[in-house]
Amino acid sequence: MLYTISHHRQDDTKGILYQGDCDKVQHLDIGFHLLINMLCTTLLSASNFGMQCLAAPTRRNIDRAHQKGKWLDIGVPSIRNLFRVSEGRSLLWICLASSSLPFHLMYNSTIFSTTSVTAYHIFLGHGDLDKISSPDLEVPLQDTDKWSSFNGLLSSAKSGSLQHLDLKECVEDYAQTFQTTYGNLLLVTEQVLTNTSYVYLTMQGVFNPQRYLETRRPRADPYRWLCPNDLGYDCEVYLPSIQSQIKKDNWTVAGHISSGGGWKVDYCLAEKVRDIVLYVVWYERSSHPDHRDAIASFLRRPDPYTKGGCLLLNREVESMLWYLPTSIKKYPLHKPRKYVGKRRRWGSAVSTRRWVFSISFWFIAILACIILLVYGISQITTGSPVWRATLGEANASTLIKGGHWPGTLIPIVIIANIPQLIFSFLYFAFNSLLTAMNIAAEWSGFAVNRKGLRVSGSPSLSQRSNYFLSLPYRYAIPLMGVSSLLHWLISRSLFMVGIDAYGPSMERQPDNDVLTCGYSPVAIVSSTVVGSVMFFCLVGLSFRLFESGMPVVGSCSFTIAAACHPAFDPNRQGDGEVDVGMEWENKDYDMALLPVQWGSVPVVGPVGHCSFTSGDVEEPRGPHGDQKYL
Repeated sequence: MLYTISHHRQDDTKGILYQGDCDKVQHLDIGFHLLINMLCTTLLSASNFGMQCLAAPTRRNIDRAHQKGKWLDIGVPSIRNLFRVSEGRSLLWICLASSSLPFHLMYNSTIFSTTSVTAYHIFLGHGDLDKISSPDLEVPLQDTDKWSSFNGLLSSAKSGSLQHLDLKECVEDYAQTFQTTYGNLLLVTEQVLTNTSYVYLTMQGVFNPQRYLETRRPRADPYRWLCPNDLGYDCEVYLPSIQSQIKKDNWTVAGHISSGGGWKVDYCLAEKVRDIVLYVVWYERSSHPDHRDAIASFLRRPDPYTKGGCLLLNREVESMLWYLPTSIKKYPLHKPRKYVGKRRRWGSAVSTRRWVFSISFWFIAILACIILLVYGISQITTGSPVWRATLGEANASTLIKGGHWPGTLIPIVIIANIPQLIFSFLYFAFNSLLTAMNIAAEWSGFAVNRKGLRVSGSPSLSQRSNYFLSLPYRYAIPLMGVSSLLHWLISRSLFMVGIDAYGPSMERQPDNDVLTCGYSPVAIVSSTVVGSVMFFCLVGLSFRLFESGMPVVGSCSFTIAAACHPAFDPNRQGDGEVDVGMEWENKDYDMALLPVQWGSVPVVGPVGHCSFTSGDVEEPRGPHGDQKYL
């Protein structure tokens, strides 16, 4: 962007990035769009994962839902959960969704960047802030903004997260036009009255270029606090002098004290700036982004509302709780039953409603592409040359024309990127289905092999780190690759075309300029083929068989919790009615840290019980015997 502004002309709506040979422009166009679409797919995947984490329920959310006869989704993107998680996380989810999807209306036609910049407060005092129980800040109590910033510094100091910067690093890191790395700052000095005294120096606001031009420059300088109280020059002029002072160990910042008129600084303690979305997600450490975190939680503290349902299926519970959301005690779920042991297919992990919605949405999108392609071809009169054109090449026959077609930039940009927005919705649906099936496949594997749980937090002992984007890499990487390719093909299928008209003597003729959309039949066919193959691969995966006949629980929190009662013995619980009191104490507190397996656990009596456990298990007996489980 800076290169474009400094080297080429611009007008109110566009600037020239490169001007030269047509072939080179074509190659650059392809390269830029490939890069943009790769970055966009990464952003889409990260947004999907971020939205999944924000909608992930905490254990308290799950307990409350089960108590009311409801269930939540675990491990998959979910709108249902937004009504059960905290308002702050729901609001962030909405913000992330509303900012991610409209992005696809613009990104293939514009290149720009935004930077998060924060204002910050500067304080002075001793560096032992973490060792002081009651620091004395020389600021009136009503200045809540300053006190809030200082308390943030105090909290960071006690947690050991303040960044120690020597003087050279401090000046280099804070002498920035836009501060994106650090926030509030403590300048460590010995010139305060006592070891517990702290002084407020000033606030550095976010740099505003317009204000910088309209006012006397030093007053709007982006790092004015670093420099002397001299209104004659920009602060940048003083940086060499400041570096010279640092080499002599005699750097002072402007202040109002009697000795010397400034504060001699020894070093700096800076507060690291973090991304707000990730901060909120990781702040609620008790949330369960996937079923493995939920298993660990339920093994440590079994859910009292799901005892006696160890062989429940997800569809059984979902349909029951959907139609009868009253009291769990009234459900005919907690009765001894035989273990079927039938290996089901991956597709059974996804509800019928979800399959119908996803298939219908995908089918409508493919059908719309075919219909528009047929209509577009019917408008072409040149024949075969169109099919020999390169992807995204402007052709007189494939330019969209009409008296009501908009001729301004923004509407055309939006129209050209509507297919990208549609594919973004398809991607979310596709990713959700694939994630649900992979979760169920891994779940089924616990009945065959004993293994440690993958957790989103720091793993301990036999635990393992979770996949970054919730999918195994053998699926996540191909999915991102194919999605990037499809994004790029879509950008070549319907694209913006701008024509600047010149006369015979190379004089500009703006009245003859063209700004419209073009389409490429070859790219549309390619997009349709790749999208269809992508969809049929998902359908093909849905026909795979699970490793075992373990009940399919999907993302249903109720059935996941029901499979995690290692210490439950149905023969000691009367008729099996749900006891809302706590289950008798589980002595194996470290079970979630050890390799676990699902199977029939030891009980005393005729009714068996299946659960995840780190102890001994047996394969449940099949349906041909008399053994029943609760």
